[in-house]
Amino acid sequence: MYSITPKKQNKLTGLACLSCFICGVGVFAVSIVNTSLPYLTLGAQLSGILFVTAGIYLYGKFIARTYTYTVQPSGIFDADGRETYDLTVIETTGQRKQRVVCRLGMRDIAYVQSRPMRAAKKSGLGKIKSHRDGGRVFFYCADLVPERVIVVEENDGDVAVLTFDAQLYEILNRNR
Repeated sequence: MYSITPKKQNKLTGLACLSCFICGVGVFAVSIVNTSLPYLTLGAQLSGILFVTAGIYLYGKFIARTYTYTVQPSGIFDADGRETYDLTVIETTGQRKQRVVCRLGMRDIAYVQSRPMRAAKKSGLGKIKSHRDGGRVFFYCADLVPERVIVVEENDGDVAVLTFDAQLYEILNRNR
């Protein structure tokens, strides 16, 4: 059994969240002070609310959540009598609430690939998407833009994107 909780690799998410809060509060404060143009004031207040909402979303999605990747025996045996393994992603919100958000059987994985995320972003996130129709992308990373990711595609076309860990990548390639 192998388990890892990846650490945050960069401060981009925290800076984006903080800048959204500062811009939202700043725009809202300026719109309250300057009431000479009522329509402009309403637009500024709405944009301030949108900035604060974006900051709350970034905080809830990336800062307040952590993911734990676990490879463990599934209790199911294949035709050769070998026990199969599962990749499980556990999401922790805050300090206590944990839930399993993804469970993949190693026998259901079509391919595992490691690539830099910035290169994937340049070519478009759609390039990560499965080549099959109906495939969905599930993003289980601790950062907004991690340095490297592990792309795991299932046989049914769904794709899970995980924060890179060398030992996890080796285990996923070995146990497929």
